[in-house]
Amino acid sequence: MDITQLQTFIRVSEYGSFTKAGEQSFISGTAVMKQINRLENELNLQLFVRTATGTKLTIEGQTFLPYAKQILNMLDTAIEETRKSSIIGQNIITVGTSILHPADPFMDIWKKITAQMSDFQIRIVQLQEDLQSQNREYATLGRSCDLIVGTFDNATLKQSFKALQLGQYDFGIAVRSDNPLAKLSEISFNDLKGQSLLSVPMGISNTNDQLRRIIAKDHPQIKVVETSGRYDMNTFNQAVEENIPLITVTPWKRIHPNLVSIPLKTNVHVPYGILTTKLPGSTVDKFMLQLNKILNK
Repeated sequence: MDITQLQTFIRVSEYGSFTKAGEQSFISGTAVMKQINRLENELNLQLFVRTATGTKLTIEGQTFLPYAKQILNMLDTAIEETRKSSIIGQNIITVGTSILHPADPFMDIWKKITAQMSDFQIRIVQLQEDLQSQNREYATLGRSCDLIVGTFDNATLKQSFKALQLGQYDFGIAVRSDNPLAKLSEISFNDLKGQSLLSVPMGISNTNDQLRRIIAKDHPQIKVVETSGRYDMNTFNQAVEENIPLITVTPWKRIHPNLVSIPLKTNVHVPYGILTTKLPGSTVDKFMLQLNKILNK
């Protein structure tokens, strides 16, 4: 049994399909199935029931799942703590990054101000989604990393986060590359008349809610299809597979090779910046205070 098998087991349990789990790991569904078969053989347990429509955890699989997650979490903690112990006398700030929450906007700033913040060192860590949380990668704050770069508004900040704004993202509409809308240089709501449009549910983002209210009031011919929560990679796969336009923002322009992101004609923008927990600890507090002073000179 190896770490890859455990990671694959958790993904299959979440997505209920070898194929969908493979898409998240950029491998084939057949490769995923082989990994699960090996894991089951080594454990001498059947973890999944295979059906024509997907997979479902057996009782044994349901029992094994939390332990598999605990093993991976303990390994991540062990690695991070070991790395931290090798650097003495430095204040290490861990910055989480992922496809949905790229750290690039902050790192571009950090390169310019490193000399002014010589007391601190930055470590980049790859974020793993917290599959038990509706806030997914936001839930890793204070656990896997000290801060992330993400969108925020009042709806986000109510979830016990603090934020330092770096700028604003623009809204766009992501469409499949063979969709007629992909030929436009800018998309208006009128261009979406009579079509379905993928969006997060109301209440997750105030700025997204503003768009939804505009649609409901002025463009009722647009049928809004809500996701189950915040976007994940399945959302972008759905937009491709079903050829449904998707509300997107600036950092997700190239998130899927079969999607083209077209600027949306709107005056609504999405604030983004550095997010930390409400009580991040003295080191992170000191870092954020110094960073704020430099950025607001």
